[in-house]
Amino acid sequence: MSQTTKLQLSGLTCGACEKVISKRLQKIEGVQEVHVSSQNGATSIIASRPISKEEVVSALEGTHYKVINNL
Repeated sequence: MSQTTKLQLSGLTCGACEKVISKRLQKIEGVQEVHVSSQNGATSIIASRPISKEEVVSALEGTHYKVINNL
């Protein structure tokens, strides 16, 4: 059964941002799909297990993108 994690991010401004975030989040173990929207600053992660906010923060480390909160 798939689990969906939705988070609000800061720093998203364009399609290139969406691609960078998507590539980093897809490296998290168990992640099947990532949807990122620069329009509303949100990401949706579909995975085979629950993905924690801390895992996303870690995956985005070294970038200017920050996790604001869960949606």
